[in-house]
Amino acid sequence: MNSLANAPLDVETARRILASVPYASRFPVGCLVPPVGLLQSTVRSLGELEFALRPEPRSLAGVHLERLAAWIEGAVGDPAGAAAVRDAVRVAPSYAEACEAVHLLIRDRVASARQTLESAPQGRTPQREPG
Repeated sequence: MNSLANAPLDVETARRILASVPYASRFPVGCLVPPVGLLQSTVRSLGELEFALRPEPRSLAGVHLERLAAWIEGAVGDPAGAAAVRDAVRVAPSYAEACEAVHLLIRDRVASARQTLESAPQGRTPQREPG
């Protein structure tokens, strides 16, 4: 796990990380699958994003990584996670390596949020205000 995932999360941030955003705030993702082309979809949570970004041997995630950081900060409500994504994208030597680094960050952030909620005295279910 990376240092961001090891940093303690408060319960409210953990809930935001695990909760789904409103339908209108979905983030577009894609998957380039030769010879089919780009398969488009959307995600509503960092958990779904973790799944969408997982490395596959014959495909490549199609994600606008700069916009992703803005979505994580604004729609999800995780500025620290967004900053880590921006840092990972900035230092990655290629798009594919940036996607891999971002996947690991998201995976670790989601795991840390789950651990925070499991150890919290109350509230294991992510909750988000309707909006």
